[in-house]
Amino acid sequence: MTKRRRDRFERFKIIFPILLAGWIPSILTLIVSYTILRDTLEFRILRDRQTLIQLVAHLVAHDLSRSSSVIEYYQTLPEMVKNLSAPNPQLAQQWLNSAFYSHPQIDGMFITAANGELIASIPTASEMIGKDFGSEYWREQAAAADATFVSAIHPRLSDNRPVTDIVGAVRAPDRTLLGYVGVSVLVERIGRRLSTIEFSDRLVFEVLDQNGVALFASDFKPNPVTPAPKANEGLIKEISQSKSGHFERNGNLYSFSPIESSGWVAVVEQPRTLAYKPVHDLLGRMTVLSWKPSSGWSAK
Repeated sequence: MTKRRRDRFERFKIIFPILLAGWIPSILTLIVSYTILRDTLEFRILRDRQTLIQLVAHLVAHDLSRSSSVIEYYQTLPEMVKNLSAPNPQLAQQWLNSAFYSHPQIDGMFITAANGELIASIPTASEMIGKDFGSEYWREQAAAADATFVSAIHPRLSDNRPVTDIVGAVRAPDRTLLGYVGVSVLVERIGRRLSTIEFSDRLVFEVLDQNGVALFASDFKPNPVTPAPKANEGLIKEISQSKSGHFERNGNLYSFSPIESSGWVAVVEQPRTLAYKPVHDLLGRMTVLSWKPSSGWSAK
């Protein structure tokens, strides 16, 4: 009996180091996989998402900046100052016709008095001459801005299509406010450009204006209605509180990027499980590979 026990103990002293030699690399591999490797992969995924949403934000900003440059040019044009110093709707309309058709990337143009009353516009709205031209969306902000102001999304007066107005104040040499010149850019124009980019499945992109109103309904098509800002109130709050450009909410992973000189923000949404699926799949395979050697040694 004593000899059998001694033999078993001797075998155990041989088998245990062998098992330990197989388990230690597996355990170390799992530790590395679930700490350093996981954090590295998740960081790279977030970085790639940030690059993607910055691309979307840059494209939208480019569309807006092209229209802003038009207004910045006409703001200080002596002819514009002359038109607003002694407004004549007929002469202003003639000038507007020639100016508008030299800029194919805009969808409308208008000139108003200092109180927001329409002087001339394209599309032509003769019934609105002398009446307020939706100035509640831009007048105060444009008067206070040093350059141009990008308005929140609102229905265009001529056809109720969602539009943003980019407006600049026109001032006399003594800085007296004479009126405003502005261009309109349809949401569908912005959406058409974004829709040409191919994105992976289950990625939902959105652009929110400064009031939290979504520009698009789905597939970068214009939002048919202008919802109340409360619809995205929680999302806007999370964006304002996040410092990393990413946050999680209701099981979804969000990444966002401000759109330069507009107060708008581009957002991408994706289920968290789908966003980190490559990490989970790789860690699962690493776990199987790590434990195979130890199970093989134990079987022997």
